[in-house]
Amino acid sequence: MKRKMLLHELHPAVVHMPLALLPTAAVADLIVMRTGDRAWEKVGRRLWMAGAASAVFAGVSGLAASQEVRLDSPRARDMTVLHGVGNAFITLGALGIMAWRQAKAPTALTTALGLGACAFALYTASLGGKMVYEEGVGINPMPEDAPQGTLKGPLLLSPRAPVALVKDASRGAAWLVGRARAALTARAG
Repeated sequence: MKRKMLLHELHPAVVHMPLALLPTAAVADLIVMRTGDRAWEKVGRRLWMAGAASAVFAGVSGLAASQEVRLDSPRARDMTVLHGVGNAFITLGALGIMAWRQAKAPTALTTALGLGACAFALYTASLGGKMVYEEGVGINPMPEDAPQGTLKGPLLLSPRAPVALVKDASRGAAWLVGRARAALTARAG
């Protein structure tokens, strides 16, 4: 049975790129720190560019996916917020290291930050897995009364998909910021 890819399925399809490229970039920088090898310095610089770009793409697709799935369970919503906020910090860090590495060699600090962000990415990736495999977020088809599942979004390669991606990513970013702000306000109060 052939089934075409839906917009919300883009995120799990592309998320493996930054999960592979960013740790490889951090390890390349570690090799430079240990050996001083200038060839690895160039490899690391290029890997940081590819990894940061893929993290942005995965993040935008994740924000859009957050608007294409049902999240009625408080646990699933909380996991989604933590997954999104954590990955936003990882992506910002990757962009920062990438910018640094365009003009400079890796330092002990940038290498440690890169490796630490990759370790944190294991946690946020595990949250993504738990959202799907334990909570059923994004699983299609789900019974209508299930607290999670998917909304019927556009086909990935349809004329509606680019507009839906931008619109849903914008709404997803607003939703994520609002939920994170509410969580921080509740803890402070």
